[in-house]
Amino acid sequence: MKSLITDVELLAAALTQVRVTVYEKDESIADYGGVIERYTPESVKIAGTYFMREVYVFKTGSTRERPE
Repeated sequence: MKSLITDVELLAAALTQVRVTVYEKDESIADYGGVIERYTPESVKIAGTYFMREVYVFKTGSTRERPE
């Protein structure tokens, strides 16, 4: 799994519509996530929920999944 840290990585994930999973800093899953709807320097919006970038880690796998 690849961590999405920079704005460029988040933008690429949003544009390609890959599924993003949200993790706590201790590596436990906080939310099974979905496609990035929006991101700012402070937060990432996934499936209608905002997650603070300083609190959570965003990861995507190597396979590309598109929502139906």
